[in-house]
Amino acid sequence: MQIGNRIIFDQDGEIIFQSGEMQGDVLPRKEVSHLDYVDLDYGAVNFQTHRISGIDVATKQPILEQLEVQLSPEQQRIKELEDQLLLMADAESGGIL
Repeated sequence: MQIGNRIIFDQDGEIIFQSGEMQGDVLPRKEVSHLDYVDLDYGAVNFQTHRISGIDVATKQPILEQLEVQLSPEQQRIKELEDQLLLMADAESGGIL
């Protein structure tokens, strides 16, 4: 299957996004009957912990999915040691945690 370039542009004809052409084992495009947009404030989404999976069309709020954080072996070992230190401090102080 071959699919041509889809271009999204603003009211002045300035190109906002181009999907590019595709061929091979690709899915057909969905017919677009309406386009809308939402502007989010800078920093409104922490992209280190979440991703935007969609927009609620009724409220125009982003639908967020929490990212699964993958720790490197070194980071995992540091976390384990920090946890051990916290448990030791808790035991020595008589239970603050």
